Amino acid sequence: MNYVYYKDPKGNFGDDLNGWLWPKLFGEGNINDPEAFLGIGSILFDGSPLFRDIPDKCKIVFGTGVRPSHQTFSLNSSWDIRFLRGPLSAYAFNNQFPYIADAAYAIRQLPEFDKFLKVKKKYKVSVIPYFKSVPFFDWEALCSKLGYNYISPRSEKGVEHTLQEIAASEYVIAEAMHGAILADALRVPWHRFILSTPHTEGSGVAEFKWMDWQAAIHLYNINATPVKLYRKSFLHQKIKTLSGNRISAEFMARDIVKTDLLKTLQAVNGFYLSEEDVIRRIDNKIHDQTFLLRKEKCMDKSSFITTH
Repeated sequence: MNYVYYKDPKGNFGDDLNGWLWPKLFGEGNINDPEAFLGIGSILFDGSPLFRDIPDKCKIVFGTGVRPSHQTFSLNSSWDIRFLRGPLSAYAFNNQFPYIADAAYAIRQLPEFDKFLKVKKKYKVSVIPYFKSVPFFDWEALCSKLGYNYISPRSEKGVEHTLQEIAASEYVIAEAMHGAILADALRVPWHRFILSTPHTEGSGVAEFKWMDWQAAIHLYNINATPVKLYRKSFLHQKIKTLSGNRISAEFMARDIVKTDLLKTLQAVNGFYLSEEDVIRRIDNKIHDQTFLLRKEKCMDKSSFITTH
């Protein structure tokens, strides 16, 4: 199969899980294979550049999430949706297709998964920022000051190393959603913080993704910890007025934000973990879908409804 996913040039743990996990479950990928496989990521949206060069033969959706947009996402008979990430993604397709949970929970199907569960705990708290938050601060120095372990969302040492670092933590504070998802899969309590995502991917997108996943694992009304990244300058209102509201004088006061971030991360409390019976149901359903995919691959969807 051709494993289709977003590839950041500097690396991103959540996306890079695709290239590490799926070959272990379904065999090595082949970009020339007419069967495309979509797993981890919020890549189901109208106009996605990832779909431009995929042959219009078979696109298997295995736990992928919808990215909200103003345009509906139309499907034809080439789409074979096995399951979606969560109920919000399912709703985007008029609840025609089932959801289970984020595709990353398929890691629990690996024969070697137990070795991650047996990793010795080395860190009380680890912090995983969103990959687009990395350039804003020296995260290693910041975490060191707090006495926390820093886990890079760019996985410079490889996906498996990142998984081991999460497994070696007693608690994880994550801005990266897949930092929290893999912590949950590895049974490490997690807490969400928010820093750059409202600006780098849009608050609507970020909230949709997190709510979609959390509802799938039956966690509702979760407390997250926001840190304000941008501050308004004293000239903000004057510049807005002179420019007819076309120019904003927002800027990032790094020292102020860094101080806020340190205080906020130090004060985090309230960690979350999905219930064991929820995880068992997810495991059983993904196990069944994995078995079916290995057996039959692309299903005949010739009678599929072609409208949204």
